[in-house]
Amino acid sequence: MIDLFKMKKKISPEELKTKLMLSEKKLEKREKQLMEKREEARTKAKSALKDGDERGFRIASRRYGMVHGQTQAVSNMVEMASSMRDMVEMQEGLKDVVSIGTELKEYQDKLGIDSAQLEKAVTTVRTSMEKINTASEMISTTMEAISTGSAEATKAEEELRSELMAEVKSEGVKEEELEKKIKAEEEG
Repeated sequence: MIDLFKMKKKISPEELKTKLMLSEKKLEKREKQLMEKREEARTKAKSALKDGDERGFRIASRRYGMVHGQTQAVSNMVEMASSMRDMVEMQEGLKDVVSIGTELKEYQDKLGIDSAQLEKAVTTVRTSMEKINTASEMISTTMEAISTGSAEATKAEEELRSELMAEVKSEGVKEEELEKKIKAEEEG
């Protein structure tokens, strides 16, 4: 998707919308896969915690944290692709406004009317293009965030542990039994 913005030749707004829609669908598919992997890691972490397997829990919870971070990043990218498609549609409408505005400016010049409002329309078009550039920068930043480990992954692991402990307790497994199993695992 990032290569889309490095293209040297211009593409039509319709082509850009199509490419953005395809990218959005691919991202949605990846998001679904990651959600499934996240749920699988969560289930394994819960099972390991239930069995008192501290090592198994650490492995599964780390995987959960990593996949959780990727899922968040991909979700943000899905939203970004959708927003970019909206911006392209808005830009198309603004082109018509600019074209009409140019004609009106000529009429205004002939009539001696102030063109401040038309300049605002041109500024709006420029602002729209800047938003598209900002969106592409955000995608790059998101990709960088995916590739680096973060405190967020550790936080996700801790939240997962707390959540799963609560579930395990509600399923009738006593915390004392778990602590004994964990201590036995650590000692053995």
